[in-house]
Amino acid sequence: MSKQSKRGIKGQDASEGTSFLSTTPITGSANANATSEATPSVSMTEDLLKSISAAVAEEGKRILLSVNESFGKLEAKVDNMMKRIDDVAVTTAALATRQAEAETRISHLEDGIAPIKKHLDSLLIANKELRDKVIELECRQRRKNIRILNLKESTEGNDLTVFFEAFIPKLLQLPVTTIPIDRAHRGFGIPEDGRPRTVVLKLQRSRDVAMVMSAVKRQGNPQHEGRTLRLVPDTPPEVRAARRAFNTVCAELIKRDIRFRMAYPAILSFKANGGQKSFKDPNKAEAFLSSLT
Repeated sequence: MSKQSKRGIKGQDASEGTSFLSTTPITGSANANATSEATPSVSMTEDLLKSISAAVAEEGKRILLSVNESFGKLEAKVDNMMKRIDDVAVTTAALATRQAEAETRISHLEDGIAPIKKHLDSLLIANKELRDKVIELECRQRRKNIRILNLKESTEGNDLTVFFEAFIPKLLQLPVTTIPIDRAHRGFGIPEDGRPRTVVLKLQRSRDVAMVMSAVKRQGNPQHEGRTLRLVPDTPPEVRAARRAFNTVCAELIKRDIRFRMAYPAILSFKANGGQKSFKDPNKAEAFLSSLT
């Protein structure tokens, strides 16, 4: 071995086992050894880079495939959604068409109803007028009638007309012995709960009706065989209902000590605020009383 080699090598003497250290830089064959050791490292790096590139490429393919699958599913969902939107649009258009048709039909109906409503209003007015006339005619027909309530059954016997012609003056102590009566009859049907049927008398003269009702008002309800009889005018049910509607107003007038009268068929009259007041509507009469101080 040359001297230069001995200076650059740290070694151990084979016979003496003495170690030594060279202070001279490595040259020659040492550089060759270093070059041979560096060559495998470059090859390993290139292989590693190739492996990484292959792995990255493989992962990129996998990610691209996954993205393509996701986009495919998204496109399918979007297509389905667009189809549903198209269906909704078609349905909406159909509804809009039906709505327009309905509005047109409603408009035509309204145009047709307008004259019908006007005609109906006129018919209602005419019907009310005719109804009032019928009630008035019925009231005129009953004007000479008197109803007797709570008279015991069979008191009158077989001939009602003859019986009541003498019975009424005697019952009310009238200044006459008989009152001419055209017809007399009991109410129809069977007596219920032991109550006697109403007797209806049709007198010949209006002055006799006035005389009878005046006596009843003056004397009060007469007694006969332990029963209290009631003699009242024979008015239609509609008139009685119209008069009953004034009961609250009449009670208030009595409470205020205001004299009143019920004119035919159902017109309440009384004096207030220095003048005569007449009302056909009980609500208006009640409102007027409420306004009085």
